[in-house]
Amino acid sequence: MNCKPVIQYAFILLVITFYTACKVKKGIEKPPVTAGIQTKEAFILNPFGYEPTIKKFSTYLPSYKLQIYTTRNRLNPSITDSIFRFYHKKNELFIYKTKSGRELFVAGNIYDNRILLQNGVKVGIERGDFFRCFSNFKPNANDTIRITSKQAANSFYFIFKRNKLSLIKIDNYID
Repeated sequence: MNCKPVIQYAFILLVITFYTACKVKKGIEKPPVTAGIQTKEAFILNPFGYEPTIKKFSTYLPSYKLQIYTTRNRLNPSITDSIFRFYHKKNELFIYKTKSGRELFVAGNIYDNRILLQNGVKVGIERGDFFRCFSNFKPNANDTIRITSKQAANSFYFIFKRNKLSLIKIDNYID
C-alpha cells in the first residue's frame, strides 16, 4: 500500500487550514476604545466606541451569528422593516433597520467579557473598577445600577453578582 498520496493530501489539508486560520485572524479588527475616562453621559451616547451598525457588529463580533426578522412599521403598516439579531450563546444585540436604510441600535443583553465598551467597561469587571471607569459616578452597593439618558432615550442596566459585573442590559427607545 502506497502512503505517499495520503501524506500529500494531509500536507495540502494542513496548508489550507493554516492559510485559512491566518486569513481569519488577520480579518478580525479590534473596536476603538477611548483612552480617557468619560462621564456617564458621554458613555451612554457612544457605549461601543463606534456607531453600532450591522457592518460594524459583523466586523467586531465575527463569532456572532446573525438572524434577520421582518416586521411591519408601526407608523405605516404597509412598510416592512427588519430587525437584525446578533447572537452568541446568551448574548444578543438588536438593530432595527428601516425600509429607507436607517439603522437603529435598540437593545442588547451582554454576558460576554469579550465585548469591551468605552472606558473599559466589560462583563467580569470588579465593582470598584466599574465605578472608576466614570468621572462622575459615585460608588454604591446596589446589585443593579441603571444609567439613563433622556436626550438619547437609552437605559443601561449593569447587574452585579458577588461584586462582579455579570450582565449589561441595554434598552433604547425608538419611535
